[in-house]
Amino acid sequence: MSTPEVPEVPRIPDADWQRLAGWTAIVSPLSTLRQAIIPAAVGAFGAGQANVLIGLLVALGIAAVAALAGLVPWLTTTYRVTPTHLEVRKGLLNRTTLTARLDRVRSVDLSSTLIHRALGVTKVNVGTGVDEGQITLDSLTKDAAARLRRELLHAAPSTPAASGETAAATSVEEAPPAAGEVVARLDWSWIKYAPLNLKNLAIALGGLAAFFGAFSDVIPWERLIGIRVDDGEINGRPIDSLLHMLVLAIPLALIAAAVVWAVGSCVGYAVRWWDLQVVREQGREGTTLRRSFGLTSTRATTVEEAKVRGATSTVGPLIGLAGGADLNLLTTGLDDNSPAVLPTAPESVVSAVGTDILGEDAFSAALTGHGPKPRRRYWFRAAVATLVWTLVALVPTVLIGVFGDAWLWWIPVVVMVVALVIGLVGAELRHRHLGHTLTDRYLVVRSGSYTAVRTALQTDGVIGWRVRQTFFDRRIGLAQVIAMTAAGQEYVAIPDVPLETAVALAAAATPRTVSGFVE
Repeated sequence: MSTPEVPEVPRIPDADWQRLAGWTAIVSPLSTLRQAIIPAAVGAFGAGQANVLIGLLVALGIAAVAALAGLVPWLTTTYRVTPTHLEVRKGLLNRTTLTARLDRVRSVDLSSTLIHRALGVTKVNVGTGVDEGQITLDSLTKDAAARLRRELLHAAPSTPAASGETAAATSVEEAPPAAGEVVARLDWSWIKYAPLNLKNLAIALGGLAAFFGAFSDVIPWERLIGIRVDDGEINGRPIDSLLHMLVLAIPLALIAAAVVWAVGSCVGYAVRWWDLQVVREQGREGTTLRRSFGLTSTRATTVEEAKVRGATSTVGPLIGLAGGADLNLLTTGLDDNSPAVLPTAPESVVSAVGTDILGEDAFSAALTGHGPKPRRRYWFRAAVATLVWTLVALVPTVLIGVFGDAWLWWIPVVVMVVALVIGLVGAELRHRHLGHTLTDRYLVVRSGSYTAVRTALQTDGVIGWRVRQTFFDRRIGLAQVIAMTAAGQEYVAIPDVPLETAVALAAAATPRTVSGFVE
């Protein structure tokens, strides 16, 4: 954030400064108290070892200090929108004034937790395209937040209500928003993709393991699934070996995990993406994209479409088999510069929405492969990985055979076969997914093995290139190419490109940048 260069901020009467919503006096202390729970508990426990009353007083004292600290933002924060700037003043002892030129505002993010929604207020984050340069107002009334969003991105500043924003009951008359073009909205048939997300499976397995570890002794197994677990026995029969126990436990764990996975992922999908809409609106200096969604916690993000530098389409292993994909934008000026536009949706929908936003069908463009050399490299790596895993499994097998007199020869064999199949299939998929092309406006790259990622980046958004060759790259004539950009994760990787192709690609995508380095 920086002070304005030219012109100077016009002097406006102090009466035009507006306060946060009155309910901030509750929201802010609650947020501070939530962060102070652990220190209060530790302090109370330590002091309570000597005297319970002292421990209680310590906890209450910490809570009171946290609550008073939470009141400071409401008492000291004011803001106003001038014809050229957004200004925010805050701080008790050290007063700070933040200013942002309206033509530098890139995004406005409105978010509401359950507490915010119950009190009718909204948290506002204003992005200016500067790293860690967001301006946060927590919280404004819903009407004031909507008006501020329009003033920053769409319209001229309006006159604040005569009574200001100091009470939640203050009514701000809001002009009806201009109708926008709906780019996409949630289709509940997409929920079928939720259980196919492997991240949800990992979460479910972790939660299930923790639950069973904590409550295995009190779970009524016999009443639930007809199994009685006693000391060393299942249904009155002794557990003869570890293998016997695993044969019984693994199927039960898989069934329970599948149920938790399916139900939990569908519920999470519905709660997160409830009432999703992506709307194109006319902004101050061009069109904007507004994405709103959420059931328990709502969020509405508006970003200038001119700051969208590209998009990515991600096809996971299970999701791809069901014909689904994920769509993320590559933007600048947001906390998350790779926001998800849609939940997991059919590939046809992802392609259509991506084409609408990007202005051309970059996700269906034919790609140029990288030749046979990457395939040989990937197969060799798969063979080496298989050898390593086999040796890892062989060591404990030999030790058990020598000291335990039990030769479990089948373990390294199974490990070798599984590792070889997974490695070779992954190597072939990685080679088939590998490719790139240049369209009129975009550099399009695809890579990945079991998860394929296609990235479309505006060539105008490429600010530099990095071409790197390791010792092994030089021996087979390949290079690792990185297109640097300010959007998304700030680079797009193009792996295992023939060196001459890498140089030609960089020169064709950004001739002004590269022409001085290419003969």
